Amino acid sequence: MRYRYIFLFLTCKILFGQLSITGSLKPTGMFHISDQSRMDLPFRLAELKLGYTMGDFDFMLNSAVEYRWGGNNPVFDLREAYTVWFPNWGEVKFGKQIHAWGVVDGNNPTDNLNAYDYYFMFLPGTDRKVGSLSAAMTVYWGDWQLEGVIIPDHIPNRMPFDEPDFPFQIPIEPSKYEKIDNSLEYGVRLKTTLGETDIGISYFDGRDRSFSLLGVDTFNIIKIDPKFGYRATSVFGLNMVTFIDDITIRAEVGYFTTENDFQESWFRFFDTQAEYVQYVIQFEYRTVSSSTIGAQLISNHVLNAVGQTVDLVTMDLVAINTDNFVPGLGTPFAMIAEQSLSIVGQIVGVNAAYSLIENWSIDGSVSYFKGDDNPQNRFEQLEDFSHYQLQLTYSF
Repeated sequence: MRYRYIFLFLTCKILFGQLSITGSLKPTGMFHISDQSRMDLPFRLAELKLGYTMGDFDFMLNSAVEYRWGGNNPVFDLREAYTVWFPNWGEVKFGKQIHAWGVVDGNNPTDNLNAYDYYFMFLPGTDRKVGSLSAAMTVYWGDWQLEGVIIPDHIPNRMPFDEPDFPFQIPIEPSKYEKIDNSLEYGVRLKTTLGETDIGISYFDGRDRSFSLLGVDTFNIIKIDPKFGYRATSVFGLNMVTFIDDITIRAEVGYFTTENDFQESWFRFFDTQAEYVQYVIQFEYRTVSSSTIGAQLISNHVLNAVGQTVDLVTMDLVAINTDNFVPGLGTPFAMIAEQSLSIVGQIVGVNAAYSLIENWSIDGSVSYFKGDDNPQNRFEQLEDFSHYQLQLTYSF
């Protein structure tokens, strides 16, 4: 009899919890500015978010359906599914999550817990991220906040291989990646407020999100077997938000150290080591009409780099230095160019939305990129990716 009462009590708790459901349908078309041809890239046709609150617990689910007009093959993506417990001293999360560290908009050198989805790298915030199974705990006391995150399995970036409409063509798609014996990753972050300034420091220890050439093995004299994988990388981060009248200043800097720690008896092992710094400074000015004008200065500076690699086109052995080293962790835009200013003349973005009737709207956006007539400049390569989007949105 006692178990019947316990079961009835739990059933009532579940039934009387608070359920929230939100979502949208977003058929979208992307078109080149140059010739108005349609771009055959995936977009999120539908999104659904579920939230269920019961006492001190929240249960969250975030899902999407990807679709591309040329493929006619929708793909379901469970982006997040996690539980949150709210004790009186903070919060605890467990499940597939997308974490949001950093303070600037989108280009965050201190936010390295989740991999990037390069198909959506031009979307804002967490929309460009890939969820990963993780556990997180945050403790609050006064003006201080301490957070720790553990990620048991390494998740790499989602790369757009063999995509003619994507701005960057990745020269080779590995058939396999070297196994990581210990892929546990972790991060800690401490935040506080000093006067009108928010300050945070962080540390992350994990592996690159983008793959690198680790070494080569030889099948015979002619055929070479390249070995691809993910270097061990750690990053110390510092970020700040402060205000001067109507101006908001946001800044982040990350100091990265990376090394190829795979110890294998290949024909040639590339003992790569490097240090580099990425930083972003963002300025925002609120006008009298309450609109906001902003700009970002993004920089990637390699302090030192040693090792060797192979040019897979010429098969020549090449020494790694500060000029040709490619970071595998950090903000993608810092890897596109050593230094760039996200303002009119480099990257221009315009968005507009018109509400038709309740829950329905038409959204349009334009992304325009301008290089400097140097074929090696990444922004010059991005010019062909200049595009506009038209989107019909139904929200519920």
